[in-house]
Amino acid sequence: MFSGLFAAICTLFYIKLSLDVIKLRKGHQVGLGDAGHKDLQARIRAHANFIEYTPLAVILIFILEYQLISEAILLPFAALFLAGRVLHAQALAKANIKMRVVGMGCTFLSLIGMALINAYLYII
Repeated sequence: MFSGLFAAICTLFYIKLSLDVIKLRKGHQVGLGDAGHKDLQARIRAHANFIEYTPLAVILIFILEYQLISEAILLPFAALFLAGRVLHAQALAKANIKMRVVGMGCTFLSLIGMALINAYLYII
């Protein structure tokens, strides 16, 4: 199932984001919180922001797949979502607001598109 592959890819990226936080915590010798380190704050938010949006994407893709929507339709939404999350995480690490806006735009477009297709399939 495509949703399983998508969930696996998201999980691996989530672990990468977790390791980024751990690396900075170790470097700054911070066990909990961010101790005022801006770079650590940014990594923590990238990690948290990813897990705030990803469950919705996984659920929407699974439901669409369950309703027999083809992978040809699901793949662009999944790719757009992942691209958005990667851009957003990089943008926070680099303090690049334009990249952050693009990343959030990709995330929102993919979620809105999948939500609208799900709603349409319910209505028809």
